[in-house]
Amino acid sequence: MNRKSIYWGFILTVLLSSLIFILGLDRKDYIDTPSTVYQVYLNGEQIGIIKDEKKLYDLIDKEQENLKKEYKVKKIYAPLGLETTKLVTYTGEVDSIEDVYNKIKNVEPFTLKGYEVTITHSKDKIEKLNILNKEDLEIAVDNTIKAFVDEEKFEKYMNSKQDKIITTGETIEDISIKENITLKEKYLSTEDKIYTNSTDLSKYFLFGSDDSGGTHIVVGGDTIKSIAAKYQLNERELLIVNPNLTSVQTLLFPGQELNIGLVNPIISVIEDKTLVEDKEVQYGIEEKYDDRYVIGTTKTERAGENGISRMTYKVQTINGSITSLEPTNTEVLKPVVNEVVIKGGLPLSGPSSLWYWPTNRPYVVTEYFGWRFDPIDGTREFHNGIDISGTGFGSPIYAANSGYITEIGTQWSYGNYIKMSHGDDFQTIYMHLNGFKEGLTQGSFVEGGELIGYMGTSGWSTGTHLDFRIIYRGEYIDPLGYNVQYR
Repeated sequence: MNRKSIYWGFILTVLLSSLIFILGLDRKDYIDTPSTVYQVYLNGEQIGIIKDEKKLYDLIDKEQENLKKEYKVKKIYAPLGLETTKLVTYTGEVDSIEDVYNKIKNVEPFTLKGYEVTITHSKDKIEKLNILNKEDLEIAVDNTIKAFVDEEKFEKYMNSKQDKIITTGETIEDISIKENITLKEKYLSTEDKIYTNSTDLSKYFLFGSDDSGGTHIVVGGDTIKSIAAKYQLNERELLIVNPNLTSVQTLLFPGQELNIGLVNPIISVIEDKTLVEDKEVQYGIEEKYDDRYVIGTTKTERAGENGISRMTYKVQTINGSITSLEPTNTEVLKPVVNEVVIKGGLPLSGPSSLWYWPTNRPYVVTEYFGWRFDPIDGTREFHNGIDISGTGFGSPIYAANSGYITEIGTQWSYGNYIKMSHGDDFQTIYMHLNGFKEGLTQGSFVEGGELIGYMGTSGWSTGTHLDFRIIYRGEYIDPLGYNVQYR
């Protein structure tokens, strides 16, 4: 080797050493071949670099035994905000799995696999809830249906084994849920509410909350009607949450414990059915006046006899409340014989203590006076009247007593309506009419039992019916109350 080569070799060695010194490359931090590592981010912020992402997820699962026991699951997963990004590098420096785990565990909740249930009531009302097992959703929906549909009839309907109607009875045509319910598998945060069993989910579906309400201990004198009124329930709601009570006539005993939870279902169970029943048709009373008798004298000329009609209806209910009831056939099995009463003196105009029923007979009272959920928007309200159906669209509506029409017109909620004053501090309201008798105006005098309009479904209404209300001294009273008698 000549001196020139030695010289240039020396120069090259010096330059290389200087370059290594300047760049700070230490042999212990430098590897000859690239390696794969994972950058770990929590909510977008880098919290470490690890060699094996699987070991991090395995450690998360291993350390969360308490969560596994609480939710009865076999595996726990990373928080929703945890992400890992694969990186190829020549730098060998990484963080320990334990250090990265410790940065995670006290910052964000861990997750588990489950399902998000979306219940779409309308475009403006969407509800979401989390469940662990999709089978629980099916059970909860079935349990809600059985709260409003007879369980035995529901099972026969599902298995296509319904009894054929021979004389009377009912056949379920369809059962459906009004809302759109969808299910999506996803990771659920353990910080959020998660339904882990069908019992709790069923309770929420029926009561609209995780609290099914309190209890009432029966004391002497209690009735289903009085208990329902005390807790602002209607009698049907009390029967739903107490399946052992078969009807409003069920006898109670002191010490008996009743559920007083407010039924507020988050889904709407729609039942369409055909109903055939024999209905007793109450006889009317025809009054005759004879001035040969002393005023105040009353004599029965002919006794009344109730009739019987076999009625066929198409019925739709939502969560047990009748929203539509239309007669499709009527067969008179026994005709009605009206009672004829002779009264002394001459007939007088004005209100009578004996009221006229405002619709044809037979009829069905589909909603009673008292607390209810509005069948359209689901709000809790006090229903100030009774809903009468079953006589058909366009059937006649009669004045319940003699008096003057104080209001007649149309309003968004009442629809076509008439309001009458009867003297003696009584007023009546007739709502959702299809139309009015020709010639009626505000101030018209109408005799009791006279035609005033036709049954319809105008205004805030779900189907053909009459919403009939009575006001006494400024307060709404139950039209079926003891102080109102109908002829």
